[in-house]
Amino acid sequence: MKKLSPGLNVFDLPPGQALVLSLCLLLGAAAIDYGTSDEVSLAALYLFAILTASWNRGIVWGLIFAVLALGCQIAMGLQQGHPYSTRSHFFQSQANLFFEYCVAVFLTSQLRRLFERERLTARVDLLTGVKNRQGFHEVLESEIARHLRNGSSFCLAYVDCDNFKGVNDRFGHAEGDRLLEAVGHIAGASVRRSDTVGRLGGDEFAIIFPETSQAEALAIEAKLRKALDKMTRPRPWWAVTFSIGIATFKTMPASADAAMAFVDQLMYRAKKAGKAQTISATFDDVAVATEATGGAALRRIAENEENA
Repeated sequence: MKKLSPGLNVFDLPPGQALVLSLCLLLGAAAIDYGTSDEVSLAALYLFAILTASWNRGIVWGLIFAVLALGCQIAMGLQQGHPYSTRSHFFQSQANLFFEYCVAVFLTSQLRRLFERERLTARVDLLTGVKNRQGFHEVLESEIARHLRNGSSFCLAYVDCDNFKGVNDRFGHAEGDRLLEAVGHIAGASVRRSDTVGRLGGDEFAIIFPETSQAEALAIEAKLRKALDKMTRPRPWWAVTFSIGIATFKTMPASADAAMAFVDQLMYRAKKAGKAQTISATFDDVAVATEATGGAALRRIAENEENA
């Protein structure tokens, strides 16, 4: 997408910046129009301001800028003259112009609405209804940046469905999909509204617990594991268990990838411990140092392990 400057995306501006940019574009168009002969129409130049406001602030602000743009052109037409034989013809042309501006505002607002719907859909796993890998990664990056600013801790869980391949092999992929759909539903229903559940691919899920201590995350995990057990117990053909790693981040990782690598190691330790286990650890300065050197010491997480 076109950007005015690094970090400033004209298609996703904060409300204040959108209004300031729209006003600057409007004043710029008016200044150019003022210095141009009345024989040349610059009505299209005002569209930059109108469309910027419509896209970023919605139909109401788009109409406000349409009115302002029309007002500027009427004022200059009355002051400097216009190429029409009568004033009524002039106002009729301005009324037609305003109608065209309104159509542009309406279409732009509808296009933004469709764009937002498609953008959200592109970040949702269609099978389970939770975030897909891309959507989850974006939320995690945002949470890391937010917690870095406010200095609070958060937790991240990695959930792997043990023996899932056996369900697919014995009962078919359709049954495996039903199992994954149920896991996604149970996970979403078992966590808080502020938490984010994502499916990373296959039978692997992850959960973000914002502003959460390790003890709180483990309590939510216990509730989730109980709900999953209740789901699978009356269905012997769903002979699966769940290996879970939970990482607490008091020190923020360098990126979402670094956070996922850390909690991924915890989940694999849970699987190696015999599956159906939960292992938790705190991401500390030691982990940060080993990550920076590129070593494999992210596996050094033995400070606090919990068996489910």
